[in-house]
Amino acid sequence: MTGRPNEAVAAAVAGSIAMATAMGVGRFVLTPILPHMMTSLGLNASQAGFIASANFLGYLIGAVIAASPGFSGDRRRWLLLGLAASFVTTGGMALSSHLTILMVLRFLGGVASAFVLVFASTMVLETLARTQRSSLSVLHFAGVGIGISLSAMVVALVAANAGDWRAQWLWSGALSLA
Repeated sequence: MTGRPNEAVAAAVAGSIAMATAMGVGRFVLTPILPHMMTSLGLNASQAGFIASANFLGYLIGAVIAASPGFSGDRRRWLLLGLAASFVTTGGMALSSHLTILMVLRFLGGVASAFVLVFASTMVLETLARTQRSSLSVLHFAGVGIGISLSAMVVALVAANAGDWRAQWLWSGALSLA
């Protein structure tokens, strides 16, 4: 084994937290909140689908850009920017009820989550390979499920305490920030 003994574990844990933030919360928290939004805002299924699809499109475009050979820059900086954008776009969903703004925020959140996935995974997997601890990659990718579970619990707790869809987004944004 090469490198510091705890370097691989630290990288896998940091990657897991990044994945929980941008993927588990930032990308997937829409699922439990959307029914509340539909009821409160009077959204029909097509409008709700547009909001969700905007996120998918952003994720696709973000992944293509981040993984393209011509894309350059400091990976750590892009990762941190992606995490910040994920937090802002998640919490920002509470600030508007206008369909176009909600779609733009979900699109940008999709781009942010793709950047985090690509750059965090690249950095973590390189560290794990260099330290001969590739088996820890499961910890890194477990972050997605951890984030989904935590965000679902937050949404359920807020709803159980009479919190509306705006409060659910704000608390999910706070979870992302944490």
